[in-house]
Order: sequence, then C-alpha cells, then structure tokens
Amino acid sequence: MREELLDALRRGAEIKLWINGPAVSLAKHYAQLDRIVEGGSAMVAALSVHGSVGLARVEHGPWQFIVVLTDHGPPLIARATAER
Repeated sequence: MREELLDALRRGAEIKLWINGPAVSLAKHYAQLDRIVEGGSAMVAALSVHGSVGLARVEHGPWQFIVVLTDHGPPLIARATAER
C-alpha cells in the first residue's frame, strides 16, 4: 500500500489532514476508523497506545489513505473510503 500512496502523492493527491497529538484522541476524533477497508487492525493497534502519534489523511479518487506515524517503527498505512 506504501507504493500506492506514494504514486497518489506524485499524481497530486490532496493531503486533507496532518496533525500530531494523543493517539487515543486522534483515533476518536480524526481517524475515521469506520471507513477503513484495508489495514484496519494494525491501524487500531497503533492508535490504542498511550502517547502521541502523527496522523495524516490523503485523498485520491474514491480512496483515502490514513497514515499513522509513531515515534518508533515504520509508518502504518490503511485504505479507507473517501469523504464525499
């Protein structure tokens, strides 16, 4: 999914959101976990930690990539339906 996200960004995908904050709060208010269709379990686990993370939502066509950046480890990417 990483390569698909990179390709979408190269094609001009819109970064709808890019914020940092407490993981649990970001999950509740910004992650839109109910829209995830691929990669959801890893995303839920990453947003269940006690601590801060970065969260980005990138829209491209009918899809949205949700990216979680943790202090330790690679970015986690999920695919979700886009807001319309």
